[in-house]
Amino acid sequence: MESSLLIQALKASQIRKKYAFATIVESTVKGTPRKAGAKMLVWEDGSLFGSIGGGRNELAVKKECLKAIKLGKSGLFVYDYFGEKGQSVCGGQIKVFVEPVIGQKHFIICGAGHIALSLSMMGKILNYEVTIIDNRKAFACKERFPHVDHIIVGQHASKLAKMVIDRNTYIMIVTQGNEYDFECLRSVVKSEAGYIGVISSKRKRQLFFERLKAEGIANKFLKCINIPAGLDIGAQTPQEIAVSIVAELTKCDNKDSLRTEKFLKKES
Repeated sequence: MESSLLIQALKASQIRKKYAFATIVESTVKGTPRKAGAKMLVWEDGSLFGSIGGGRNELAVKKECLKAIKLGKSGLFVYDYFGEKGQSVCGGQIKVFVEPVIGQKHFIICGAGHIALSLSMMGKILNYEVTIIDNRKAFACKERFPHVDHIIVGQHASKLAKMVIDRNTYIMIVTQGNEYDFECLRSVVKSEAGYIGVISSKRKRQLFFERLKAEGIANKFLKCINIPAGLDIGAQTPQEIAVSIVAELTKCDNKDSLRTEKFLKKES
């Protein structure tokens, strides 16, 4: 693989940008400028790096790459070869393998208490990139969370608002106070996060939703908040509550996205 292509892929991974590789695995076209092994990168915004020959075929492959990024699925595609000017090349075909690179799930936990500790451990077991955010230095520290990837000390909501959040991001809000919880939720309720969960009672849920509606937050966003968070397994202890939440995250992993699923149900 060309080193420049690898460098671009590495840069994209570092800033959590999704992309797909498109590789010509077989070509029966004589004189084509790109042989088997030629690669192209397609980012989720549709921009390209590299080429597999240009023309109509490259445009078709780009569309498949964007689908692959959205669905998280690889695929092998066969095309009759068309040159850069759109002319057909009789009898010639190329086979292109498309492989999306989605990266690790980013699990952001707002809070550093007992539930957060159990959640962070389980998140690492699931190979998530785990970030802890808390405004208490005594809690948000390496001594308490030696296993996590990032520890951020500061006001939960303000720190959360500065982070890159996409569909590959899971957010769990479990701070030491209801007002902190609400501020965190307010800062991400319109985000593209794949999962937003809040530790909550039914009464707290009602109060939060009333406040958000009063601020003009549409129902389509409220329907995508998991509050109370976690599957109903009768959890009581911090560890059991964490298990119920991680079970919900696993359900999310095994689908495109719980939030996407809820949006689709709303629109259908």
